Amino acid sequence: IFDGNLSWYGTTEFYNELTRENDPINAPEWKWNANMKWNTSIGDIILAYRHVNKFQWSDGIWTGSIGPYDILDLFYTCHITKNLDFNISALNINNDLHKELIGGAIMGRQIVMRFTSNF
Repeated sequence: IFDGNLSWYGTTEFYNELTRENDPINAPEWKWNANMKWNTSIGDIILAYRHVNKFQWSDGIWTGSIGPYDILDLFYTCHITKNLDFNISALNINNDLHKELIGGAIMGRQIVMRFTSNF
């Protein structure tokens, strides 16, 4: 399965009636992503890519620039039984160090493992 989307907002600011100035909308003008999924006999594999353009952020005392950043993720699910799955996710495997909001943590590579039960 191939999947993707493109988002275009058309602007990065709006006119604030209270301050009578232009304020950022806290979102990029452009962003896009693409995903590929394979269902195999040994499990499901997903490869995902996401790009976010640079944009200005302002929320109270938190102001600054975010991005640009590119993220590559890899997901694997092994179906152990009809009701039990093992998942491993390698997020931001290219280790693009970035912030996704001002005042937040710097995001880097993450590995997450979990078991999921359905009943």
